[in-house]
Formats: sequence, structure tokens, C-alpha cells
Amino acid sequence: MKDRIQDILKSFFVSTVLINVAMFVCGSIFRPDQRFGYEAFLYPLIYGFLATIPAFFMYSKKELTVKQTIIREMIHCILVVAIIELFMFGGKKMTGELVVIAISVAVSIAIVYIGVEFIMYRLDLKNARNLTDKLKSFQESIKDV
Repeated sequence: MKDRIQDILKSFFVSTVLINVAMFVCGSIFRPDQRFGYEAFLYPLIYGFLATIPAFFMYSKKELTVKQTIIREMIHCILVVAIIELFMFGGKKMTGELVVIAISVAVSIAIVYIGVEFIMYRLDLKNARNLTDKLKSFQESIKDV
């Protein structure tokens, strides 16, 4: 469970950084003249938190097949998009401009999600390689004794 919480926290921080980038890009495209107050600094943290909510429920103790993992990740991505879109646009009357913005936000969320998964994969791969190297050196040191 401790490892799972650490993974979720890593995902939160990576998500928050990539959300900042996505907000900058989308804001520069759709509303380049708009300025924000200090409360705008909270939104990436809120969105990062919302993006981690499905991770608490999508955990499986059993080993998943590749197909099951891909399906689970797709469901997870759809849930993240739905949660954040609902938070951002829930209750608002959808005008033509708002629909375009909502679609671009959904695409941005999917890109951020893929980016987070890629970065997490690379970090896990690096960690696995380090552990493998340490194990090999430990095995070599045992042979020498």
C-alpha cells in the first residue's frame, strides 16, 4: 500500500507540472489577453488531485495481462477526462465557443495523461534497471566470497 501511495503522489506531481504546461498552451491559444490572480495557482493542484482520484479505485492486487492493463488505462484516462471536464464545465450552458474549449481541454487532458504515463514508465524503468544492476553486483560479490 505504501508503494501505491508513493506512485499516486509521483503521478500527482508529474500531472501538476504537465497541467501547468497545458493550461499555458490552451490559454495562450484561446485567451491570450486574459490575466489571473493568485488563485490561478491553485487550479493545477486541484486538477492534479482530481486526476489522481480514479487511481485509488483502479488498483488491482492481482497481476493483469497486457490487454487488461491497456483497457484499465483507457478507462482510467476516460474517467480522468470526465472528472476534470465535469469540474470545469458542469452546470455551464455549452455555447459554441465553450464546446470548442471543452474539446481542446479534453484533448489536452488526454495528452497530459499520456505524458504522465510515459514519464512514470520511464521512472519505473530506470528504477528497475538500477535494482537489476545492484542485484547483479550483489550476486557477483557473493560469488567472490
